[in-house]
Amino acid sequence: MHRFFSVLCVLTTPLLLNAGNDDVRKELKALQGEWKTVGLEAGGKPFPKEAVFDFTFIVGADGKSIGRMPKSEYQSKVSVDPKKNPKTIENVHATGQHKGKMQYGIYKLEGEKWIVCMTAPGAAASDRPKSFDTKDTANVVFIFERIKEDKKP
Repeated sequence: MHRFFSVLCVLTTPLLLNAGNDDVRKELKALQGEWKTVGLEAGGKPFPKEAVFDFTFIVGADGKSIGRMPKSEYQSKVSVDPKKNPKTIENVHATGQHKGKMQYGIYKLEGEKWIVCMTAPGAAASDRPKSFDTKDTANVVFIFERIKEDKKP
């Protein structure tokens, strides 16, 4: 009987792991595309519209991403866990001034709006936000809107 359960575990583990990978792939597909920052919050207060800096984040189907500002750009790799509540995101910088540094966050996707609360690059995993409230934290909330293909310059 013990042997039967051992064999059963060996045979079903890949199926369970693949189911998780399918969820991640579906979530990355939902996030795939170009996102423009339309709002920011830090210290518990939203930035005024005129203070929201020009930042675009491009997510690929495999999680490879590009962060783009008018005078700089960096590459990173995003990983998500859509089964957590709230959903979690990790971003490791592959290039740029924060190369090799990790960011931890949570996010929610609401139609064409993506709301992400992130730590600063290099923060510890234990600093991952638990909510979208930035009061008394060093975390920042980014509010992104998807850039439609027909709206690209």
